[in-house]
Amino acid sequence: MKKFVFSSAILPYSARAYRSGTIAALIFLTACTVPKPLALAENTPPSPARSALSWHAYQAQNRPPAPDTSSFPIEDAGIDTKQTYDLPALVDLALHLHPETRISWEEAKAAAARLERNRSSWYPTLTAMAFGQHFTSSFPIPGSALVSNGYAALASLDLAWTLFDFGRREALVDAGAQRLSAANFAFDRKHQEIAYRVASSFFVYQAALAKVTAAQQTYESAKTNADSVQAKLKQGLATKPDLLLALQEQAKSSYDLQDARGSVMQTRADLTTSLGISPAYSLQLVDLSKLPLPAELAQSVEKIVDQALEQRPDLLARLAELRAREADVKKARAEFWPKVSLRGMVGNQYWGNVHTKPAGGESYSANTMVDTAMLNVEWTLFDGFERSNAVREAEAKRSASQAQLEALRLEIMRDIWKAYADTKTALEKREFALALLKAAEESYAATQESYTHGFSTVIELLSAQKDLARARFTEIDSRATLLRSAATLVYVSGEQNPEVSDNH
Repeated sequence: MKKFVFSSAILPYSARAYRSGTIAALIFLTACTVPKPLALAENTPPSPARSALSWHAYQAQNRPPAPDTSSFPIEDAGIDTKQTYDLPALVDLALHLHPETRISWEEAKAAAARLERNRSSWYPTLTAMAFGQHFTSSFPIPGSALVSNGYAALASLDLAWTLFDFGRREALVDAGAQRLSAANFAFDRKHQEIAYRVASSFFVYQAALAKVTAAQQTYESAKTNADSVQAKLKQGLATKPDLLLALQEQAKSSYDLQDARGSVMQTRADLTTSLGISPAYSLQLVDLSKLPLPAELAQSVEKIVDQALEQRPDLLARLAELRAREADVKKARAEFWPKVSLRGMVGNQYWGNVHTKPAGGESYSANTMVDTAMLNVEWTLFDGFERSNAVREAEAKRSASQAQLEALRLEIMRDIWKAYADTKTALEKREFALALLKAAEESYAATQESYTHGFSTVIELLSAQKDLARARFTEIDSRATLLRSAATLVYVSGEQNPEVSDNH
């Protein structure tokens, strides 16, 4: 017995900027148009147009055509309407085109830039300064005033370098590094979220196509039965109410067929929205109906929970945010201590065309080098309790982040237990749905044959037809439910590998 791995079959775990991952597809059944029923000869004994066809055989032979939207213009880059897309290709397309991927990527880039800004506080700052002025000054002397006027200019380079700050910069850089990790994990989780939405929409769309096939086959059976009753009525072997019942069932099946076709358009719009493209595109999708479904869960729910708590990206992002809040607390406490910095300046000061009165009208110019070096100690002794309240605020945010982390742990465990139970139930329901479909097909074929030979009533025939239609829809829903439940289990588990055995 070989193993079938959920994560390799359902969700990709891809991050273009940070890591590459595998994308593989979960399978789903597809469906389509069918040939018209054979016509009844007017003078032949009433008989079914053809024997009841197995749903799986019918499904394999027919597939509903995708809506023709070839007249719509191609605008989005990277979309090939002639390519046949499987689920991994659809996920890759969504990761390239969906706006939410770009949003999370830009947020990660912004976090990286903030970290580099924080690291810049370790370096000195060098500032160039220059100014010029025209001045006039007056200095009182006995009996008069000494007046000077002229031009002055100063050009200098100022250096400032914090040498020691009791851990402020370390805490600032640590907080930035943790928030960058949180942004990276959020980026990874966004990829998983988009992949999960694409997979879920893909399965729903495939189920809608399959229901069109089922509705088409039910309509053909209803038309065949109506023709059979019509032939019997002409021979006096059926009554008018029997024919009316058969025609009523034919009209009902026609209504259900149109309703199923309408659902295809709706689910197709949901799929394209998950891909981040316009619903105007008509993508060619692969037929996954022949691939095997998972047969049973091979991992225990406890093991899946343990792995999820170690590897799930959004939980790791929440943990990184908690560590960043702890760094914020350290920085707030470090503000109570002094800072030691080095300051220095070197420049040139120039005076030109300076005139003095009274001094005989002489003028002069001067050029002087200016340099300064200082070791500064800055210590705020009282600030109206601003730093104390900043520490309280940082500690409160750290406590809130810790509570959010614990809340997410509980949510993850709940979601995994629920998804595990849903998948296990879906596996069991799948077996019963197949048994129900087989029994309904055999019952309908027997009832149809019995009615042909006059041993069953039209009510029994129509009842068997309804039961077969419900069984087909039940089989489709069971398959879609199993695939979605398995995809949900992988998604809530994060980058996990819960194994499912395969009987094939």
